[in-house]
Amino acid sequence: MEQNFINASVSPQNHTLRPGGQPVIFKVTVINDSEQHADFKLEVIPAGASPSFGNQWYRLSPEISAAKPPGSSTEFQIIIFDSPIPSFVGTATLRIKIVSPRLRQERTLVVYLRIEADDRVKAVSVELPVQRFQVYPRNTANIAVRSRNWSHKPVDVVLRFVGIEASWLNDGVERRLLLEANTQVETIFQCQPPSSNQALSREYPFTVEATSRDGLSHSPQGILEVLPVGFVEFKATPQQQTIPRQGWWIPDWKSNSTTFELLFKNVSNLQQQVDIQLQGKDHRQCTCKLFPEYAELPIGETSKVELEMKTKRHWVGWLKTLRFDVKAILSDQRLGGTDPTTQALELKILPIFPLWLQLALIGFLGLLLSLIFKPELIAHTDSINVVRFSKDASTAVSGSNDGTIRRWQINGSSLKPAGDNEPQKPEGVLGKTGGEVLSLRFDPHENNRVAAGMKNSVIQLWDIANREKKPELKVTDFVGKTDKVFDLVFTQNDKKYLISGHPNRKVLLWSRNSPTEEFKQAPERIINVDYDVYSMALSSDDKTLAIAGNYKSLILLNLNQLNSIPQAKDKLTQDDLLKNNLSQGKFVVADEKSNYGNNDRVLSIAFVPKSSNLLAIADSDGYITILDYQCQSRIKSNPQQPFYQKECERDRWQAGEQAIRSIAVSGDGKKLVSAGDDGRVVVWQLTPEGKRSSESIKGKQIKKIAHIINSIDINSQGNMVIIGGEEYQKTQKGKKYKPDSIPIN
Repeated sequence: MEQNFINASVSPQNHTLRPGGQPVIFKVTVINDSEQHADFKLEVIPAGASPSFGNQWYRLSPEISAAKPPGSSTEFQIIIFDSPIPSFVGTATLRIKIVSPRLRQERTLVVYLRIEADDRVKAVSVELPVQRFQVYPRNTANIAVRSRNWSHKPVDVVLRFVGIEASWLNDGVERRLLLEANTQVETIFQCQPPSSNQALSREYPFTVEATSRDGLSHSPQGILEVLPVGFVEFKATPQQQTIPRQGWWIPDWKSNSTTFELLFKNVSNLQQQVDIQLQGKDHRQCTCKLFPEYAELPIGETSKVELEMKTKRHWVGWLKTLRFDVKAILSDQRLGGTDPTTQALELKILPIFPLWLQLALIGFLGLLLSLIFKPELIAHTDSINVVRFSKDASTAVSGSNDGTIRRWQINGSSLKPAGDNEPQKPEGVLGKTGGEVLSLRFDPHENNRVAAGMKNSVIQLWDIANREKKPELKVTDFVGKTDKVFDLVFTQNDKKYLISGHPNRKVLLWSRNSPTEEFKQAPERIINVDYDVYSMALSSDDKTLAIAGNYKSLILLNLNQLNSIPQAKDKLTQDDLLKNNLSQGKFVVADEKSNYGNNDRVLSIAFVPKSSNLLAIADSDGYITILDYQCQSRIKSNPQQPFYQKECERDRWQAGEQAIRSIAVSGDGKKLVSAGDDGRVVVWQLTPEGKRSSESIKGKQIKKIAHIINSIDINSQGNMVIIGGEEYQKTQKGKKYKPDSIPIN
């Protein structure tokens, strides 16, 4: 059986009432035995009475109690001033019904009322045909009052409407009547409650007081019920909160709570209380408190309830989001629920350590571990002097001052060391040369060998597949002296010759009987020039060899004429070149009036493919010149007398403030790339006439580093360059120098 939490008592239980005499007054005490706040309301119901008679025969104070805490008591006073059963004489059983809307329980007490006879003689009687009226604010209720004169003489009667605000009655609160003998008159009082914020929804008891000449008064009673209208607006602000409030950036281990404001605007004529309930699976992960626990909602006002949410926070982890609904339950449900009934709230809970700090710690630990366990960067340990692409552009090689040649696999736009890590053959190392590598060229026969020009004047030949050194080429008289091999070129068609350029003013031709055989140990020809050789280039038909060096000098040799010179004549002087028509032209790549000397050098030259007469030249002053190298022969000038470039240049521009150390031209002859001491890699678009295109007057910079670039090469497709120089990365084992590959759009 369900336990009843309403404890009530009444004393005494027996009373006597004489109509027209003193009223009966007694008290009822109600105790809240529940564990929550509760409110109570009473109703007195006479046994056998007509429901239409209503409750105009008694008064109740208070009409309804406020919600009180557990264990508290409420005292009601009941005043009976008229008979609950008209014309009844005897003992009536009165049932006192006690109801709690919050507890949803009721309790009943019994009182016995002995009603004596009313022995007064009445000449006039006044009654209400209808005792109960219902009306909305601003609407009108017509309250009829029926007056009857029982005597044989006319009677003056005054009707006065009391109990309701006079402003509610349209025609006033008083009526004067002259009742003829034995007649009955019905009078109408028009009652119009004001707007909803002035007319509370409740029952308004009223009395029509009637006085006549017989001195007796008549007071029929009725009830005017103002019906409820309007709504309660419910709003939560903000609908999203974060713990801690300052968010991600500052560590805060103290904050574990936040507050939502619940706002209730009572736009109705009902005095309300609101109860708050949390719903949704996530709300159990928090504890909540309400301030106040039960909120009163005065009419026309906005009331605030603070909802405090507390939860545990983890030290580390990700953002956690809790979602739940707040439901508002009104104490009087006649207008339904609030608008809206629920509010969806979101609570974001951050770990004590902010995510950025966690990521920073993870990153620091990762960096620390990477430094501890990171494999050593595979690269050179000293400056890179030269880089070259293979013919198919699938690999590249680099030569360095660290005494190694390294081979690289082209992986998209990046370089990966080629070759497995084997005993005596580290990963990526094609060969250990034992000295500084100054120049490199791929053997055009199947690209299976690389020739390396050394600082000690030796030429080393390396088998790529086996990573083995073949017999080296050297002139014993040069070795160990100041001689070097600054550049190398192979003949591309017969593949029989390797040409080396030296700063001792010599060019050596090394030969082999066939591309599959080794080169002979002694040079076939030694050509003497009158300047140090820094750079060489061979035309695509193998006919013209360009040799450049200091004093900004350039000479062009016709290699086809070499076969006309007896083999015994292995050393060729300047006179030999002239007598045998080997010299095709001689140029000085400088202005005629400028001062130039030993330190003014042509550092890099390249023939322009798809052209029969264009040669690109880069010098130590940062200039690039496109030269028509056949113009000297066309104007019948002495090939032994140097031409200044101005007479044969197609274009000339300053590509940098410092020396341009290396240039390369794409296979279609449309792109020239340059690099040098300023660390810039620039692409220049060329026209078929050997000039810069109009959109490429200033070139397009595709790379800028803080160090000198010694060498550059462009692949056969013309869409990527490789550079090498003095740029390095610092590692635990010192500086590492690695070539860089750069795509060209």
